[in-house]
Amino acid sequence: MKSTEHNKFLLYLFLFSFFVSGGLSSCITPRTDAPRLSDTEIRNQTVFPEKSGEKPRILLINSDSNVEKYKTAQEEFKKTVSASVLEANLGNEKELEGEIKKMLAYNADLVYCIGAKAFSFAKDHFGDKYIVFSSIINCYRLTPFPPKTYGISNELHTRMPLFMFRSIFPDIRRLGILYSEQYTLQWFKDAESQAKELEIEIIGNSVAEKEEMMPALKNLLSRADALWLISDPVIMPEKKFLYEILNVCAKYRKPVFSYHETYVNYGAVLVVSVDEATIGRQAAGIAMELLSGNKMNTDEKIQFPAGSQISLNLKKTEEYSLEYNKDGLGMVNNIVK
Repeated sequence: MKSTEHNKFLLYLFLFSFFVSGGLSSCITPRTDAPRLSDTEIRNQTVFPEKSGEKPRILLINSDSNVEKYKTAQEEFKKTVSASVLEANLGNEKELEGEIKKMLAYNADLVYCIGAKAFSFAKDHFGDKYIVFSSIINCYRLTPFPPKTYGISNELHTRMPLFMFRSIFPDIRRLGILYSEQYTLQWFKDAESQAKELEIEIIGNSVAEKEEMMPALKNLLSRADALWLISDPVIMPEKKFLYEILNVCAKYRKPVFSYHETYVNYGAVLVVSVDEATIGRQAAGIAMELLSGNKMNTDEKIQFPAGSQISLNLKKTEEYSLEYNKDGLGMVNNIVK
């Protein structure tokens, strides 16, 4: 790596360390940030003040408890809180009527929703109560929120993965992104803005329906150094679309950067993912703050995920003959060789 490039990398590495150590929460706008609770703080806040000798009552609604990431958030939430928790699953159509009756009969102090389906149900039936949500793609598309709504965004702050891409693969300067106006337009605009500061060019193609996805992908790969595959149900309505995208990128010998840790096993080169267990604990921390009577600032209402995992597919990196910064591997949690 040239001296100038090396100096830039050191600067980026310093700034990255600054951001992940907490500096991030003090220098971005209220809509897209909130103070982060550390894992230690979340674990230590495990006791609610009792009301009239009884524990607080929490209704936990899961959009589909068979979804692994939803299940992980649910389990960690339950482990962390000291409260009476009634669990409901909207994913089982056969038992849905009974689940709804059970929820409506439960006099909850707070509702925790996992996924968009659960949150939509809570908005319709529990809008007067405290609502905490997580695991919703582009949660702002569901606004307006009930006034007592708090949550954790499904996406990391865009600067976080961009720093990792830039730090580990400093020669990759043009990132292609497929997005939809319905779900991820605002996220795409935020990513464009953040990328400019890191001297990365974002090349985007908007997709309105799944039939447009493959032509848009091939067009994108002819102009970009790598694909940044994001979470968007228009781009990947079914799992088979993931395999198709990865296969096409492999034919073009273009690396894929993405958001889900399992994707490195299917051929993605670098993944910066949300830690789902931390999401559950973070949601529990918010719930405990609310039920203890503590007032939360308006800029704390929607928080970024507090934890992340970095995974690198070194085998694919070498297969594509990609230059990577070995000094940056210390930041990687999982390496596939």
